[in-house]
Amino acid sequence: MNMTQRWLLLATGILLIAGGVFASDELRKSAADPDEQQAALMLAKLASCQKITNGLVTKDFKGIHSGAKALSQICIATEWASHDDPVYAHHRMELRKQAQKLAKMAEEKNLDGSTYAYMHSLNTCINCHEYCRDVLSIVDDSEVKLKVVPIPSN
Repeated sequence: MNMTQRWLLLATGILLIAGGVFASDELRKSAADPDEQQAALMLAKLASCQKITNGLVTKDFKGIHSGAKALSQICIATEWASHDDPVYAHHRMELRKQAQKLAKMAEEKNLDGSTYAYMHSLNTCINCHEYCRDVLSIVDDSEVKLKVVPIPSN
């Protein structure tokens, strides 16, 4: 077993454990949430990611391709466009681009390319959730009328 396979096996284990915890939390919350569609889309996104991870670990290019196509479709779902924020829109577009690249790499049976595209998409998800949690929660607060101006990082 090479280093890439070990990394993917470890990542799969972590994602499956985290996914189970996240999914059970989200299912409990979605019944009370008025925005059940968005919660359902996030669960579908998680299921797609788990399918991709499983495909990467087992070198199942059909599974990778199927998960990537599903992820790409989720990215264009209108129910997911809950914010008109340009940074949020950028994250959605970037995730869709990476899902399409991942599907292409799977068609070409390129495991390293698929792995890279998936890791980039995972990074995009984490950055988006961080942005939604740390920035949009401030912008969306009805009592605090702050305008968030992004600071260039380069």
